[in-house]
This record gives sequence, C-alpha cells and structure tokens, in this order.
Amino acid sequence: MTAMGGARIEISGVGKRYAQRRNSAHVVLQDITLTIESGEFVSLVGASGCGKTTLLRMISGLAPYYPGTISIDGQVVRGVPKRVGFVFQDAALLPWKTVSGNVAVGLNEVRGSYTRQEIAGIVEEKLALVGLSEHAHKYPRQLSGGQRQRAGLARALVGEPELLLMDEPFGALDAFTRLRLQEELADIVERLRTTTVFVTHDVEEAVFLSDRVVAMGANPGTVRDVVDVDLPRPRTSREAALNSARGIELRENILQLVMGTHTDRVAH
Repeated sequence: MTAMGGARIEISGVGKRYAQRRNSAHVVLQDITLTIESGEFVSLVGASGCGKTTLLRMISGLAPYYPGTISIDGQVVRGVPKRVGFVFQDAALLPWKTVSGNVAVGLNEVRGSYTRQEIAGIVEEKLALVGLSEHAHKYPRQLSGGQRQRAGLARALVGEPELLLMDEPFGALDAFTRLRLQEELADIVERLRTTTVFVTHDVEEAVFLSDRVVAMGANPGTVRDVVDVDLPRPRTSREAALNSARGIELRENILQLVMGTHTDRVAH
C-alpha cells in the first residue's frame, strides 16, 4: 500500500456569524488561524457549541465563512474542493446497494476514467484496507454499526483523497467498537498519510490519533492552543500510548485547555 500524500490547509483570520433579530449577530467562530501541513492528522477538540463541526464544514466548502480565508494547496476554498473524502457520525450508506456498491459510489465523479474491472479492483483494495473483504456482498442492514462505519471510511478513501474530513465518526458506537476502530484508523492513516481533520469531543481519542490537537474555546469559538502530540508512531496500542507518562500529561493538559482551566501554555 503506497501513501496517498495530502493537501496543505491554511486558515487565516476566519470567522463565522449568524444574523439575529434587531441587527445583531451570533458569532460562532472568531479569528481562527491555523495551518495544517501535508500528511498531518489534526483533531479539533472542544465543548459542544464551540464550532468544531462548523469549522470542518467551512474547510470542506459546505458552509460559507466571513471574514478571512481558507485555502487548500494555495487555492481559496469556494465550494467543495476536489479529492476530499468525508466520514460522518452516520455512515449514510445506501440501503439498496451492497457494501461494494456503496464503496464504489465514492468513485462516481471519476467513474468514466476506469473500466468496470478496474473499479472492482479499487473497491476490493479499499475493502481489504478496512477489513471488510468478506462482507463485500452484504447490505447495510446486515452490518454492525462498526462495520457500517468501516464501509463509510472505505467509500471516503476509494477516490484516494488528498484531504479526509471526519466529524465524530465513532461517536454513535459502543465503547468497545469505538476503541477497536480507533486503533484500526491509527494504522490506516499511518500507512496512507492523507491529511486528516478529525472532529471529536473525546480528548483521549484525539491524543491517540493525532499529530496535533487544536483545543477550542466557546462563545465565540476560538483556538486556545495547538498541542503537538509527540507520542511515538506507529501507535498500535491505544492503552500503551495513553497510559504512558507523556500520554497522561498530554490528555490532562488538553482537557484543561478545553475546559478553560489551563493557566500556562502546554509544552510543545
């Protein structure tokens, strides 16, 4: 499996507000400035309402922003960029298609560039990557929640995106499945090195998966700090990474930042 490579994201002075009555506005995000390098895995962490998902949607071109600029590989985002993969909390698989058919949907924009045999091979490769090869001919109703999320991830990756956007993809799963999928995702991103922006409210999840964690404050949403996660890779064991002395220090520091109780900057 060769690495896909990834896009570089530059966010400069970006804000988001919603108009309210009597000429007032609700400010959701304010002065967000952040650079995400090619191949990085960056998590956005913060309390509900801090604008994590809104920021992700703005990066994806699904939501407008003002003021400021967001650019991907030097191109200002005005609409959904090319070669972007999405994974949401709800896998949103098409119930009338098999797992293979759902994954192949991710190739719709470039379907004319491949033969039917080539598409089948690409889909098979991505199903093997997420551990679903033996479930290729099943329908979504026959899958567990974790399997549906794996299928959603395969669909997002099948077009070899340069940017992967994930909005709490494991949030609706049971604890055991969630932990197992975190380790599987850590292995996948280690191999592919696709630039990934991951939204979560789970500090431990963010520390285990990320190269850097963006700790966000609320009312309005701001970047309180960006923390380097200097745990060694590959991270094959979630328990070993998080229970190491550095893992404990990182998760405690980030939790304090998110809660607004941190008085000193985290050591980077």
